Amino acid sequence: MKRFSTVTHLAVGLAALVTSLLLAAAFLGLLPDRVGALRQGRTSLAEVAAAGATAMATRGDAQSLEAMLAFLRERNSEVLSAAVRTHDGRLAAATDGHDARWQALADDRSTDEQVRVPIYAGRERWGQLELRFVPLDVPTLFGVLEIPWLGLVLFMAATGFIAFHLYLRRMLRYLDPSRAVPARVRAALDTLAEGLVVMDRRQQIVLANRSLATLIGVEPDALLGRPVASLGWTDAAGAALAVQDLPWTVALAESRVIRETRLHLVDAHGVRRTFSTNCAPVGASDARPGGVLVSLDDVTRLEQNEIALRQAKTEAEAANRAKSEFLANMSHEIRTPMNAVLGFTELLRRGQAKDAEQVRRHLDTIHSSGRHLLELINDILDLSKVESGRMEVERIDCEPHRIVAEVVKVLGVRAREKGIALELAAEGWLPARIASDPARLRQIVTNLVGNAIKFTERGGVRVTLRMTGAPDAPGEDTASVDGATGIGAREAASPRPSRTTRYEIDVADSGIGIAADKLDSVFEAFVQADTSVTRRFGGTGLGLSISRKLAQALGGDIQVRSEPGAGSVFTVTIDPGSLAGVPAIEPQDACPPEPELRDEAGFLWQFPRARVLVVDDGAENRELVALVLGERGLDVDEAENGAVAVERASRADYDAVLMDMQMPVMDGYAATRELRRRGHAMPILALTAHAMKGFEREVLAAGCTGYVTKPIDIDVLLAALAKPLGGRRVPASVPAAPSLAWAVEGPKGPATAQPVTEPPPPPAPLASAAEALPSPEHTALVSSYAGQARMHSILRRFVARLGEQVAAMETALDHGDLGELKSLAHWLKGAGGTMGYHAFTAPAKALEDAARTEDAATARKALDEIRALAARTVAPEAAPAAS
Repeated sequence: MKRFSTVTHLAVGLAALVTSLLLAAAFLGLLPDRVGALRQGRTSLAEVAAAGATAMATRGDAQSLEAMLAFLRERNSEVLSAAVRTHDGRLAAATDGHDARWQALADDRSTDEQVRVPIYAGRERWGQLELRFVPLDVPTLFGVLEIPWLGLVLFMAATGFIAFHLYLRRMLRYLDPSRAVPARVRAALDTLAEGLVVMDRRQQIVLANRSLATLIGVEPDALLGRPVASLGWTDAAGAALAVQDLPWTVALAESRVIRETRLHLVDAHGVRRTFSTNCAPVGASDARPGGVLVSLDDVTRLEQNEIALRQAKTEAEAANRAKSEFLANMSHEIRTPMNAVLGFTELLRRGQAKDAEQVRRHLDTIHSSGRHLLELINDILDLSKVESGRMEVERIDCEPHRIVAEVVKVLGVRAREKGIALELAAEGWLPARIASDPARLRQIVTNLVGNAIKFTERGGVRVTLRMTGAPDAPGEDTASVDGATGIGAREAASPRPSRTTRYEIDVADSGIGIAADKLDSVFEAFVQADTSVTRRFGGTGLGLSISRKLAQALGGDIQVRSEPGAGSVFTVTIDPGSLAGVPAIEPQDACPPEPELRDEAGFLWQFPRARVLVVDDGAENRELVALVLGERGLDVDEAENGAVAVERASRADYDAVLMDMQMPVMDGYAATRELRRRGHAMPILALTAHAMKGFEREVLAAGCTGYVTKPIDIDVLLAALAKPLGGRRVPASVPAAPSLAWAVEGPKGPATAQPVTEPPPPPAPLASAAEALPSPEHTALVSSYAGQARMHSILRRFVARLGEQVAAMETALDHGDLGELKSLAHWLKGAGGTMGYHAFTAPAKALEDAARTEDAATARKALDEIRALAARTVAPEAAPAAS
């Protein structure tokens, strides 16, 4: 029995032949002696150094000698140390560490590591040069391996055997006459990136290149003789293909080329791959093909790209349809209130109101329509901020049950108007406060409750508060507060929350409901669950999308359960933060009885005697605020910038300051900080056209006690001043000041426009309905305060200044002075709305943003819009002089 293969025998023979040749070369001295060469080099180096050292030593030039030894050590890496020693053993010169390295020998002989050369002065020996070298790498195993060329012989013997064995095994295999494919062809096939397989008539593999073998996870030789069908080919659905359905079967049977057939195969890593196959019959001696050559092109990524492309196309088409529907809906939503604003404004401008009550109704309509437009804009801006990642949320202490109760109270009026119920309930204990963003929580609840009321025609809406993921009531984990134990309503501490504790708010309605296949889409921006519902009930369709993103930013989410015709339940969950030491309250305390709501439209603000400083660089803004406050019995002083305000505050005592934040000379921030530095403690309310989230932190950090945004809402301004000045609301029938009859204000702003002592002018007939509702581009722009005679002089000055400011904007933009342009746009953004010309607010903000980002093209577009508005802006005519 043969113990070694033929390949092994041949490899041993060839290795022995190479070894014999090397031994013969060594015997003849043909192989270089590396160790001998190193020794010779060291000897030569020592002789040369000794010659130089002799001259220096005999002259007694120790400094030059030391320099030479140092140079010798530095330039020769094999020299560890060097020295010149006199015949009596004293070192005349040496490099560092030589004594430690040098080993004394019994005689004057040298070694591979230590070389000594005598130095003579004349015929007498003066001393010797000593050089210490690194040890030579010489094998010492049994003394045999010290032969210099023996390592080379052994290396060649071992590596030659391995190399010959591999080479012969491959060569003998390729020289097998049973192989029909030449080696050069096989090598070329292995270089191809696509898989190739050659099969015989029985569809057994006779050749497979490395690309295919690598995909399957085996060596190419392991595939030889296997049926091609055994690799596991499937169709697009993943079903196994029968042999007769394989393309190479057809190619063999019909003796024709089969092109571009898609097959699927799971590779060695479990990935399902797609191949485009081409099958070409291989000729034989008879008429039938002797086999088939199959190329397998991996098109998995191409197929995935095709699928992704189709999906992207479908999504893009759906998004286009959704945005088109959204824009159509927004057009309707914007045009409807805008039509009312322009139409009723035109009626008032023409003096076609019958009496003061009709004027009030027209103004209420204009105001509510404007508010609706503002809500639409805010929804779009909120969505834009959320999607761009710029939406900020706070985490401060707040009372969620109070926030929800206030929303229910405010929206209760709308529910009663529709004849449906709106209830607030609580289940189980609730924390008295949580850490969250009260403004965003209010926005979420308002959106959900408002939607529930909108889509409910009969029945009602129920808002339920609860805690989830925590014990039902304070138990062993309950800490006592002020000595109380157990559940003591507001005295008991909340139980320690679990890691999944959430504050939950259910908003359930008995409205129209939502189809099951539309439940997810109601939270998508620009996508409506049903466009017919949108046309019926109105709205932008953005509220739920914004609310869900806000809830997620607050550490929770919004889920919905619904059934068409049976109503919907929207569940809001938010992260309450740490509840350690927070008092717990019982359900009845979280839902107090709703007080009777009163119509506040017939109420006025009444203030005690107080002195207020109004600081603003806009004369019209100062005059308007001074007029409003003066009518409430307040003494008002004015300042045109922060420096003047600081100077006046140092000379007089003010009960409150209204401070514009962006002014020349000294802005509101610097003025407020200076006033606080000087010890002034009076309330300072910021007046600002900025309303972005987080701006209030900057205002409060400067020292302000609060802020009111521009355009100024008179009711909001008076309510903000009422807190520090002790103001209160009184019925309109009780005069709060001798001249209060000029305007009655409620939560919707100015309600009448005529003094009670002046009868309204008789109405003039309308020429046509189109004249009552003119198109915006042909309508004069009239202030919402045009009906208030006391405002006429302020409005005329504003309109006169408007032309100058627009011209200044043109100049600034033409000269590239974007800083000045930004300042002018900021003035118009606040002053326009404050003066009742609200159409300027949006383009002025766009102009300010464009100037800030140095976008000249957008700035030009916004300025063109402002110029067009300014051309349409009219001021109230001056009253004729009395004769």
